[in-house]
Amino acid sequence: MSFFDRIFEQLFPKRLPDHLPVVEEALVRNEIYRNKIFLWQNSGAHRKLAYEVWEAWQLKKDKQTADLQVHLLKTDGSNGIALTYHPKIGADAFQFFFDHLKEQVLQIGYKLYTSDRRIFIRPDYSETIEKHYLKPPVDLRVEHGEVQRCDQRYGNVIIEYIQIDDKPSFIRLMAHYYEDQLYLKPLPFDELMREVLL
Repeated sequence: MSFFDRIFEQLFPKRLPDHLPVVEEALVRNEIYRNKIFLWQNSGAHRKLAYEVWEAWQLKKDKQTADLQVHLLKTDGSNGIALTYHPKIGADAFQFFFDHLKEQVLQIGYKLYTSDRRIFIRPDYSETIEKHYLKPPVDLRVEHGEVQRCDQRYGNVIIEYIQIDDKPSFIRLMAHYYEDQLYLKPLPFDELMREVLL
């Protein structure tokens, strides 16, 4: 490799594999954003949107359609919901709703474990994922010298806001639970949705 080739490669490195983020950072909201979301919440817009999501989710469970496109997500060990962006919501309100969901989960006693942003360069598009990861309070009890099973509530909650080419795409809320002898059975996912949306 020539001297020029080495300099060129240092200045313009080859692209990272698309499964690795090109940016990975803590998610921190600036004062302007915090003021905007404060005004949005004080206007009551969050209640209206949350109720529309609730209604769309109920219709989806009954195999009916709604104005808002909601997807039911279920795998072994997790339950979830995804909300596809609709222009009637507005890009700012959609992102605010993502942070609002985090606040609702905090209100029911969960603790914020981490919030981060990752940006991926895929072959045909860029993808930005903002994520809040919340955990239930640890409830280790010892009775008669034995450790009792932990109450995992709904499980660990992950809320993600995904943008494709810097445009809102969808919000996903997942509750991941444990199915082993150390934990009590998780509470029903429907109850979590009631807690965060109503």
